[in-house]
Formats: sequence, C-alpha cells, structure tokens
Amino acid sequence: MKVLLVGSGAREHALAWKLRQSPLVNALVLWPGSPAMGNLGEKLDLGLDAKLSDVARLAKNQGVDMVVVGPEQPLADGFADDCRELKLPCFGPVKAAALLESSKAFAKDVMAAAGIPTAAYQTVLGEEACRKTAESFLQKTGGVVIKASGLASGKGVFVCTKQEHIDEAIERLYRSGMAKAAETVVLEEILIGRECSFFVFLGEGPLTPLGFAVDHKRLKDGDQGPNTGGMGCYTPVPWLPSDADQIVIKTVVEPLEAELARRGITYTGCLYVGLMWNEKTGPSVVEFNVRLGDPEAEVLAVHDQRDWAELIAAKVGLRALPESFVAAASRNQGASVAVVLASPCYPFGEGETRRFLVPADGFLNKDPSQCAFGAAVREERGQMFTGKGRILTFVARADDFVKARKKVYRAIESMADTWEGVQYRRDIGQQLS
Repeated sequence: MKVLLVGSGAREHALAWKLRQSPLVNALVLWPGSPAMGNLGEKLDLGLDAKLSDVARLAKNQGVDMVVVGPEQPLADGFADDCRELKLPCFGPVKAAALLESSKAFAKDVMAAAGIPTAAYQTVLGEEACRKTAESFLQKTGGVVIKASGLASGKGVFVCTKQEHIDEAIERLYRSGMAKAAETVVLEEILIGRECSFFVFLGEGPLTPLGFAVDHKRLKDGDQGPNTGGMGCYTPVPWLPSDADQIVIKTVVEPLEAELARRGITYTGCLYVGLMWNEKTGPSVVEFNVRLGDPEAEVLAVHDQRDWAELIAAKVGLRALPESFVAAASRNQGASVAVVLASPCYPFGEGETRRFLVPADGFLNKDPSQCAFGAAVREERGQMFTGKGRILTFVARADDFVKARKKVYRAIESMADTWEGVQYRRDIGQQLS
C-alpha cells in the first residue's frame, strides 16, 4: 500500500517508523513531515499553508491507498471529512467526532448523556464568569480544575487548590495566546486517584485496544512545575487491576460509541481516554483525545509488537483484521519507558535558547527496542540542530522497568550532557506501585 501520514512531530515520527516496518507499506508519503523523519518517506509537494482539501485531493491523485492523521488540528478542521468526500480511507475521525477533543464542553455533554463516569462540572463564557465560578468551586470543595474548552496543545488545563493558582490560570488562559481556546471554559471538581490513559483503535470490526500508559505532564521531577504537553511516560501500568481494559471498554468506550451513533456520528481512528483511577470507585474520564498522545504514541509504538499498518488498514475497511491481532496488547511482554528532552524555554517559549547540534546517531531507530523520535529539530546544510520546544523523545523496551529505565537514561545522558540547559525528568517510571 501507499500511505499518506499527516503531521510533523515526534508522534508522527514514531508512526512513520512503525508503518515502515510493515510489509504492507511499500511507499510512505509525508505531509508536512520533518527533518527527523529522514528517509522514512517522501514529502508531498505542498507547503504548510496548503488547504487540507488540496492535500487530500493530491494524495488521491497520486494513488494513496490510506491516510493516517497524527495531530488533532487537521481533524478538528475537517480533514477526515475531505478524505471521505473523495472516498479516500482515512484513519482519523470526522470533524463531528473530533469535537470530543476540540470542545471539552461537547465532550462533557456526550459523557453526561451516555452515563460515562466523569467529574461534576460547569461551563462558562468569559473571564469574569470563569473567575467567579472557580472561586466558588474552591470555597465549596477546596479545589477546581480549569480547562480551556478548545485546543491548547496540552497546556490549557490548570489544577487549582489556592487562590493564586486560579489567578495564574486566568492569566494564562486569557492573556498568553490561549484566548481563542478559552472562549468557552469548563470548570470541574478535582477527582481523587491516579492518572493513566487508555488507547484503542476504533472503526470497522471489533475495537482493538493498544493498552494503558501513564504520562508525566509536569515539567519537573516529583510532578512539580507547570503543565506541559508531556515529559515522559511508561507502559504497561502495573498498579491497575488485571481487568482494567475490560472495565474501561464497558463503562466508557462502548457507551461513548453508542451515544455518538445516536447522534449520527461514526468514529474511525484512535481514541485516547484520559482517566483518573480510584481504587474504590474505579475509572472516571478526565478527557478524550481523538488521536494518539505524545509521548504515548512513541512508547506504545516501541512496546506493541503488532503490525500497526495491519491494524489501521482493518479499521478503515481495507483488510480483515487477523484474529491474532484482536486481543489487547497485554501479550506484549516487558516494560517500556519514554523520556522527553526539551529546550530551556519550554513550555512557555519565553526567552532565547541556544541551538545545539543533534549528533548523526541521535535517532536510534535501527534497534526496535531503543529509539529516539524527533520533534523540535531543524535541518541546516545537511545537519540537524535543536529548536524550541520538545526536542527528542527517547524510548527503551526491556524485560522489566528497572532495565528499561537504565537503558533509556543511559542513552539520554550521553547526549544531554552536550546541550546546555536541556530539560528532562529523571523520575519517569519510578512510581509503579
């Protein structure tokens, strides 16, 4: 098959690497792609400012058999709808389903209608209403979660247990480039438990779980510092009950699909279920995303030994899913850990940051159990340099977490020592019990 992969981050680098391992994929086309993806595919000859409908049309004209969409923005903008009009199979939900991520208010409404466990909430418009409602939550319950309803690159969620936390959240939401995402704001009670995420491929045939992962959102060790797009993660999740996947499927995924169907919406793509797991009451949904996470995509791509091209082709109706692929990814043995290296100015992008050379062996993709996936990497005159943001995600798979952590940090430290001010957490995958 000839496959078009949409996106340019570390998540898409991992997807490209995973797809190219499949004997099904004899040609991979990238739009817009990135220098980090190297020779994994050829770029579609359209600029970043191209209309999504033109991207879909050119892909169709060039004989692309299937499209895989990595990031959320093209889905929110209706790229899957453009593909559907051209009868071009697309792994990524249509705009009406992508509202699960692009509108947290919509997601909460769907959860309420479907009876899916989630936090009590209120939806507000405007800064004054946001502040007043947040302070009311704080007074009554001792805390509040403030969320920009729109897309905010993983930086629009604030857990507030003090007045100064609310003040900081309001400042970030309304006066730091996030105002559009915060036109509507969702305020929630704080859930008690441990966070994890569940990933499942939906579409034709039986749903196909990828499994659970735990992301570390805070910038610094010990879950300190500001929220980020994710500084590292691990899979599987040993502190969950053995039947956790079936619990989430029965209480969340199946009711969600039924409610969407009642609204005339079908879902094809990866569903990311962000959860708070309480030992007594089980899971409650924190959020839905309509794509693989970042860095969760990277750790799952390395950990899951199945052929993702086979899985995706089955979901878009091009092939029958092999029976051996149907079960959850629990058959994948061992443990995998991902750690993100970020520039000194991450996550707010404030201030200048020096560029550093990324060594030629920076992408360790020849060993399928030890890889590095690039995001904020720029190419100049045949060499690659660090940019602003999350630069690389290192992933290692081993027999257990002790070995996986040792393996990933050994790879990181030799490179990080040459990058002044680079940020990364040193505690990913430590709290496993």
